[in-house]
Amino acid sequence: MSVPEVVEITAETVLVGDVIQVGGRALVVADLVLTTRGGRRLEFATGEALTLHARSRLTGTRLSNRGRTR
Repeated sequence: MSVPEVVEITAETVLVGDVIQVGGRALVVADLVLTTRGGRRLEFATGEALTLHARSRLTGTRLSNRGRTR
């Protein structure tokens, strides 16, 4: 059974399926694109995007029994 857990999300640790609160809205990461200097562009299921720089830190939710996919 999947149990959601609160996790720190960085450009290194973000996974497809992570849920991140942005502007009071829960957005699901649908795709990841590597950017320069260790960053990642997160593309959400809504079609919106957000760039995480190498030192950015966010809090999000992840299902605990999922495998790591990048």
